Amino acid sequence: MVDFKALETVLWVARLESFHAAAERLNTTQPAISNRIAELEADLGTKLFSRTTRRVTLTPAGRHVIDYAERLLRLRAEMIGTIADSTTRRGTLRLGVAETIVHTWLPGFLELMAARYPAMTIDLDVDISINLRERLIQHRLDLAFAVGPLAMPAIIERKLCSLPIRFIASPALGLPSRPVGLEVIARWPILTFARNTAPYAQVIRMFAATGSQPPRIFASASLATLVRMALDGLGVAVIPEAIVADELARGQLVLLRSKASFPDLEFVAAWLDLPEHRLIGDIVELADRAAQIAAPSISGPSGPASPDLAPPL
Repeated sequence: MVDFKALETVLWVARLESFHAAAERLNTTQPAISNRIAELEADLGTKLFSRTTRRVTLTPAGRHVIDYAERLLRLRAEMIGTIADSTTRRGTLRLGVAETIVHTWLPGFLELMAARYPAMTIDLDVDISINLRERLIQHRLDLAFAVGPLAMPAIIERKLCSLPIRFIASPALGLPSRPVGLEVIARWPILTFARNTAPYAQVIRMFAATGSQPPRIFASASLATLVRMALDGLGVAVIPEAIVADELARGQLVLLRSKASFPDLEFVAAWLDLPEHRLIGDIVELADRAAQIAAPSISGPSGPASPDLAPPL
């Protein structure tokens, strides 16, 4: 008998081209996956996959089954999403998040999720955006909040927020409150994102364009580490202003005035358009709401600018 579990199994074997990978994704064993496929092939009277030592590929009949399976699973997801009570929805959301979001509006998003889907579990994966994109493509994540655009045809994106990046330092460095050139800033190490990120590349290009001696760059995938280093006066941080709003308000850190500026970090929600992902659209609405609620704090500390707190670059 053809059931939804069998159809879901066929889809994941086809997507991942592997019985073993499909078993991991569906939290079962490879023999169980093989049995489901064998039973479905017996019910339909045809082979769905060609098996080799390295990969699994769909037969022509298998491709037809995939078309029907996607349509049926999409309809099932639509029915559940329309009729079911959200407070009873169970399952696990595999969510990838850039660390900047962790320090800004992720707590608000998790509160909204707990209120809307109290029975749902969230597996949180914090990493740089390029890694989150790869995990999406590999079906290891259901949804990612990452720096966009991710520029992949298979990935759906929705803009969530923009965060300005600034030069930020401890007052202990004694940098002047007047606008300073990059040659002054370059006297100190630059504290910024990991090497394979857009902000790191922008820092390299910005200082290279001056033709001056390049600064030392301390790169880290941990924003908490960068903030700690900036507070300790170990260099000038190039990070989003929003994540140190409290430190700026207390005067522990200051914004440096400079004619040079960085593009804002554009954050998007990204996911694959899969039949079982109909719920993702509703979850992204919650993420958008959380980002908007946090908008005043994301824009940085309020109040009149002081000589130590620079206006936006």
